[in-house]
Amino acid sequence: MNKKLTLSSLEDTKNLGQEIAKEILKRKDKSAFIVFLDGDLGTGKTTLVKEIIFALGIKEKVKSPTFTIIEPYELNDKNIYHIDLYRINDPFELETIGLREYLNESEAIIFIEWPEKSFGFLKKFNLKISLKHSSEKERKCKIELNP
Repeated sequence: MNKKLTLSSLEDTKNLGQEIAKEILKRKDKSAFIVFLDGDLGTGKTTLVKEIIFALGIKEKVKSPTFTIIEPYELNDKNIYHIDLYRINDPFELETIGLREYLNESEAIIFIEWPEKSFGFLKKFNLKISLKHSSEKERKCKIELNP
């Protein structure tokens, strides 16, 4: 699923969210599935995660983890975690929030915004999504699948 595309509307973002959700649900591996989201403020990282989580089957309101750092959701026998590291200033905070436990949780699906703020704690991902403004209404999106 390595590809580059342009997102010009919320509809494009919803469609991409559905496509990514299908890829995530296809996997057979029992370890946590980790998705890195990279991009400047306002590029749509949280919006894309919300669309993926909806497409995975979560019916409750999906909230931004900007202030809570972690928003958990439960889907059948899987836990989904939406994590925003933007406000992390010290590697000790990653231990305090229990990031290592989340990463080691069997069958969890973990979305991590601002992975570069992990002070090298986060090294591997299954999927990396990079978003960049190309104009006021368009964003370039690059998706890397790490098998």
